Amino acid sequence: MDSDRSQVKNFVPVAEELPGLSPSVPWQIWITIFLLSLEGLGNLLAIPGEPAAAKWLAAKALFITGLILGWRLVFVWFLAVGLLHVQAFRPLIPFAAFLNLVLVILVASAWRHFFPRRDRGPLADGTKMMIPRTGDPDFDL
Repeated sequence: MDSDRSQVKNFVPVAEELPGLSPSVPWQIWITIFLLSLEGLGNLLAIPGEPAAAKWLAAKALFITGLILGWRLVFVWFLAVGLLHVQAFRPLIPFAAFLNLVLVILVASAWRHFFPRRDRGPLADGTKMMIPRTGDPDFDL
């Protein structure tokens, strides 16, 4: 198998090309996750007096999970919900609207993490990706 790898230029293991498996998470996402976690702790403490806080906490858990794993749907949903919160809180609580705007800007700036360019990367030169073979005709593609 090693001899097959040496014959293929820019060999990339298949597992690294699966959607949702990112080798690194941008710093903007980590800052967003930190701020969402702090807000989530507040939601957790608010659940006894405000049962709707459980839904807010669940939404934050989904956002955190989706942003770490690079889920595109969660990325788009987070931006939409964040912009909605900016508009809703702007007249009532300007500081909360500002924080939501900061989160939206941070996440939006990590656009390429969720939607990478197809014309760049290790296989951009047209090199075929080699899929390792097991020798079993029932298992191999």
